[in-house]
Amino acid sequence: MAEQQTKQIIEFLDKSKIKYKLIVHRVVYTSEEAAKERGMPLKMGVKSLIFKLDKDEFKLILVRADRKADSKRLREILHVKNIRLASPEEVLKISGCEIGSVHPFGFLMKLEILMDKSILENEDVDFNIGQHTHSALMKAKDLVKILKPRIEEFTI
Repeated sequence: MAEQQTKQIIEFLDKSKIKYKLIVHRVVYTSEEAAKERGMPLKMGVKSLIFKLDKDEFKLILVRADRKADSKRLREILHVKNIRLASPEEVLKISGCEIGSVHPFGFLMKLEILMDKSILENEDVDFNIGQHTHSALMKAKDLVKILKPRIEEFTI
């Protein structure tokens, strides 16, 4: 399933006429490993995290790889009482991807996207595209253009 999503993402990017670079690399599981393997600074990475909110609702939360999501701030922004990272099983069921390979294309998972504003401090960003061995590099403004996320400040 992950390979299929990677293929869908590549096809989507090609059709959208957005300039990007596909990066195929050794298996990575963390943002730090990915930055090293891609040869990019950690702060250029975009982590795609799935959070579970009240009432079994899930959101795709995008944070800069060198930062952490502030759960208290997320609760305030999203007007929820409870918020937690989705379990590995929930992530796989919702996204079709394993933790560490989740991509930012929420529309493929039918999830709303919340992006931290700090991501836009970078001209270029890189991120996983559904597998531990495939990443993409593109302009941050182009990522926003195609994802159409809600942008807020919620990292520490």
